[in-house]
Amino acid sequence: MKNVFDTFFFTEILQGLGVTMKHFFKKKVTYKYPYEDTPVFPRFRGIQYIKTDEEGVTKCVGCYLCQVVCPSECIHIVTDCGHKGQRLIRKYELDLSRCIYCGYCEEACPVDAIHMGRDYHTVDNTRDNYVVNMKTLTQNYKKEQKMAEAKGEQL
Repeated sequence: MKNVFDTFFFTEILQGLGVTMKHFFKKKVTYKYPYEDTPVFPRFRGIQYIKTDEEGVTKCVGCYLCQVVCPSECIHIVTDCGHKGQRLIRKYELDLSRCIYCGYCEEACPVDAIHMGRDYHTVDNTRDNYVVNMKTLTQNYKKEQKMAEAKGEQL
């Protein structure tokens, strides 16, 4: 008798529609990325940036500690000796396609130069664009400063 009732009145379909209608009016849990940014949690580690002073000179001293401590070996530094005996950074490259965003480079830096940012937009067409240099990393610092100022935070 119950099977005949279910067959004529489509009770299973109505139950399914009831479940659908229950979720239809709930708050959405998905985001339309890349059109809509997802919220970033406070301890999120995104693309790195290198701090600069007021004159725009990087704080990095080329000590190689971030390169040595990096488990994925994505940081490559080349330094040279300047005419006054100071260490000059000839090349500082970070391969974002190899980086695992562990934050060891940030912890190892003795002069507080490299930091993990909050930007996570790393999508690109070619692998060559994932290798960023010192100029890009300092530009990331300026972006992070603007984002922090907009939120009323300090870096």
